Amino acid sequence: MLALPDHVRMTAPRRAVLKLVGDWRGSFAVAELHARARDLHPRLGLATTYRTVELLRKHGAVRRLAVGGHVYIRCSSTHHHHLICTSCGGVEETELCAVPADAELQRLHGFRADAHDLDIFGTCRSCDAPA
Repeated sequence: MLALPDHVRMTAPRRAVLKLVGDWRGSFAVAELHARARDLHPRLGLATTYRTVELLRKHGAVRRLAVGGHVYIRCSSTHHHHLICTSCGGVEETELCAVPADAELQRLHGFRADAHDLDIFGTCRSCDAPA
């Protein structure tokens, strides 16, 4: 199960959200997460769900995707990017990275990068397969 920082109080509603996010495959909307988490904890409030997802985002456990609405993906702590299927909405992590090396950015642009995000949109293997 995912964890929150030690200074954050662990409550039963937060535990329900963490369990679902930890088990979730692919991307999720907070409203969808909330609806499923209420099966585990019926008194869970929508605000608690949003606050818990925001805590997870701040600590790198989930990332908001650059697609319509508030869509998130659970993330590993290693350097990676996302392949997002525009047909089924599936998301896959990849370690492939097309970002230029720091030395190349410095040489060409006099720029020093602190971080980068890269989402690649297209069609996944399952959706692209002939019927």
